Amino acid sequence: MGPKGPFFLLLQYKKDGIVMGQVIRGGEQFETHIEADYRGKILQKGPDSGSVDAFGRQRISAPYTLFDSTMRYDKRPDQWFDSIVGSGTSTFLTHQSSVAMSTTTASGDTVLRRTKQNFPYQAGKSMMLLQSFVGAPLASGLIQEVGIFNDQNGVMVRASGTSVQFVIRSYASGTVNEDVVNQSDWNIDMLDSLNFAKAQIFTADLEWLGVGRVRCGFVIDGEIVYCHEFEHFNALDSVYMTTAILPLSYRIHNASAQSSSATMKHVCCSLLSEGGYEPDGAIYSVGHDLSTVSNASGERITAGIRMASGRTGNVILPVRISTTTGSSDVVLWRLRLNPALSGVTWTAANNGRGNVEVTTSGTASGGTIIDSGFVSQGSANNYAVAEAIRLALGQNASGQSDTLILTVDSSLSAKALGMIGWVEVV
Repeated sequence: MGPKGPFFLLLQYKKDGIVMGQVIRGGEQFETHIEADYRGKILQKGPDSGSVDAFGRQRISAPYTLFDSTMRYDKRPDQWFDSIVGSGTSTFLTHQSSVAMSTTTASGDTVLRRTKQNFPYQAGKSMMLLQSFVGAPLASGLIQEVGIFNDQNGVMVRASGTSVQFVIRSYASGTVNEDVVNQSDWNIDMLDSLNFAKAQIFTADLEWLGVGRVRCGFVIDGEIVYCHEFEHFNALDSVYMTTAILPLSYRIHNASAQSSSATMKHVCCSLLSEGGYEPDGAIYSVGHDLSTVSNASGERITAGIRMASGRTGNVILPVRISTTTGSSDVVLWRLRLNPALSGVTWTAANNGRGNVEVTTSGTASGGTIIDSGFVSQGSANNYAVAEAIRLALGQNASGQSDTLILTVDSSLSAKALGMIGWVEVV
């Protein structure tokens, strides 16, 4: 066993900048395997260090990016929605590439920023998140949260009043429960130097598999410093949370009246799948039956999809667009996101899963054209994984699904039709 009580750490510098440590107490000297960098900062090693992922595999320099968001010119309304209660505000800071999330002194004021999309977790792959922020000064009754979470499940760092905590939120029992660990109880590094009201990069990685471990910490001077790990081996009789397929979120909330206003800044974030990502599952599709294709002109809907009500926690990946014509006429096809719709009837997709609703009728205008092209005779676009993830259906602040609509457009009468193919992650 090593020395007990007060001791000194003697650092011996080497030419390469790495230093080895010796523990000295009284007149005794103990060799150690401690290493530090040229600044004298102890380097973390082993399963609790940043050199391995959630599954203990050595990290490499090419993780797969599921999502990243920077806000150079606006609040990225294509990626995020705001949900505001009371007199809270969400303001883009042009010169800081950030969003100021501010509450007044009124109790109940809340500002939530959340990604429209949920992100796919793949079993056996470590999911790692990096979220930068600047917190407001800690104050009794002020709640600040950053992490990957929704109202039922998630992992986050929270400033609850004057306490900083790591939290796992779970709906596994059918009601919301939270495993809350205060800073003073963090089991790897209590990080006494942490100042929540200054710029921070929160990081966490998790192995879900229902019962895996979760590590939380911060990136400090380019090094991942884990502060606490939630371990579930031999500890639970259920999953630790319902799902790891979740949105990234930032939230500030006045749980009680405040003496002054408060602002938390949402800066930047990235979500990674370590070890790659390969979507698996059948490709389902919707499109006109050949016998029902009319000889028409103008822009009309040939296929459309949306997530069914109550199933917006899914990840629906559009992976294929096919279009064709019944003659040599040239037809323009467009893929519209959230257009205005007329004459549309939605029905459950015929795969029997209940996750997606489809349409093949009506007209569409407006929205965002996210892809388009010309076709004569026939063509197909197969989206790569990265494109499919970017096109994944999201939801708005009210929980309503995106609609993805494929239209065909011709100036003269033409028989034209198309098809959307998609993969359902869960």
